[in-house]
Amino acid sequence: MTDTTPTRPVEEIQVVDIPDRRRYEARIGERMLGFVSYDLDPAGDRIVLVHTEVLPDAEGMGVGSRLARGALDDARARGLKVTVVCPFITAYLRRHPGEYEDLVGV
Repeated sequence: MTDTTPTRPVEEIQVVDIPDRRRYEARIGERMLGFVSYDLDPAGDRIVLVHTEVLPDAEGMGVGSRLARGALDDARARGLKVTVVCPFITAYLRRHPGEYEDLVGV
């Protein structure tokens, strides 16, 4: 049996938007490590971050934080406001006060 546990540094983790699945995925190469699911507001100006999930063999590698940062940075780049329903991303925002205030305010 081959060990498939990712061992690369968090910097190598890429966060990509998969619009047809309504989620951001954290990947190293073709290997998916976790995801953040989202909904887009019908008006197209707001994204709702619903749920973050990290695969068990990728836990403890910073994948969840990388996903949160990637999703929030992408929302900023796209000019979207953000509503956070996901408890993990809510906790991430508390640990990074002020960094994303412009996105999650009113």
